Amino acid sequence: MSVTMDIDDEPTPGLRPDGRPDPGYARAIGLVPAPSGRRAGAFALDAVIWAVLATPTLIGVLLLIDPVIASGGDPTRLGSASAGQLIAIAIGQTLVFVFGLVQLVLHGRRGVTVGKAAAGLRSVSVRDFGPAGFWRIVLRALVLWAGQLVVPLVGPAILFASGAWDPERRGRSWLDRVGGCYVVDARRALDPFDARAMRRARRVAAAPPEAEAVRLPSLASDRAPGAGLHVPAERSSSGVVSSGASSHGEWAPPPVGVPAGPAQVRPVAAAVAAPAASSPPAARAAPPPSAAPLRVILRFDDGTSVEASDFGLLGRAPVGGATPAQLVPVDDPTKRISKVHAEFGARDGAFWLADRGSTNGTEVRHPDGRAETLEPGVRVALGAGTVVVIGGRSFTIETEPGR
Repeated sequence: MSVTMDIDDEPTPGLRPDGRPDPGYARAIGLVPAPSGRRAGAFALDAVIWAVLATPTLIGVLLLIDPVIASGGDPTRLGSASAGQLIAIAIGQTLVFVFGLVQLVLHGRRGVTVGKAAAGLRSVSVRDFGPAGFWRIVLRALVLWAGQLVVPLVGPAILFASGAWDPERRGRSWLDRVGGCYVVDARRALDPFDARAMRRARRVAAAPPEAEAVRLPSLASDRAPGAGLHVPAERSSSGVVSSGASSHGEWAPPPVGVPAGPAQVRPVAAAVAAPAASSPPAARAAPPPSAAPLRVILRFDDGTSVEASDFGLLGRAPVGGATPAQLVPVDDPTKRISKVHAEFGARDGAFWLADRGSTNGTEVRHPDGRAETLEPGVRVALGAGTVVVIGGRSFTIETEPGR
């Protein structure tokens, strides 16, 4: 019996070929580094809870000082006077131990402590944006504890402040590096523990930019009536074949009685064979009406589409002002779309877009592969085939003939 083993050679999303995490991928899927202010607030809340739980221990130790001094250091002389203090110390230590263990488990398995949950922060593995792991967080806590022993108060402060000079500019402190984790803002950006939102964000980041369809030149004649018919010299997607006469002057119909050759197009010959001068100008057919202007369609990633108007607002819950506007509400499970995220306008197939100072910005992926983040308040002209990413959603700009 033979056993065949499948080897997964596919690269892990978010990792460089050398196995190191790619900060650019984290930004592409919408992970935002945790603000330093909220990180400090989360740590302060955890510290306050720890101090409150440790209060019985502190009180017991303070009340035990006098009996110890009175006993001369002889434990046998303490007697029952120290029983209450010892019980208080034991209660305080038990509470601190249970709280610390719960904190380590939650931090390692769910990426939160009590303080981080209150501040809307998450700690995730820097490699796959999943749980950092219990033992990684335990190692992180041991390093913090060692820093407290070496230089009380100053050591932990330096360890936490080290995120300010992170070379990757993700706010990762030395403690985060020891724990192999990355603290992100899950309140105002993508929550990495929201599996559905993460799948959508990864799909958007992995999707290649849509190429713009190649537009063939128009076959319509740009000559005045009676000046002759323009015959294209190249094969086009419409199936019309050139006779090659454009490089040899005006096309002329074949002599009477001579059959047309294989390279000649009979319908064109019939059309040109009618002499223009044989009929008075009043009897000539009117030129065809000009083509209707193009419509601009915004095709969203869930298959829905919206025809863009002269001016519109797009966001989580857009509200119009004094200027009449087309309102396009967009539902985003990741909650990263601002109330009024962007404004747009379309006319005769031309389309522009401007970010309205949104919290998470507006990303544009051009058909040629270029990607850029729009500067707030600046209107940018975008062509068909461009993909626009707002929060956890995206739409493609398309054009269609007018009706």
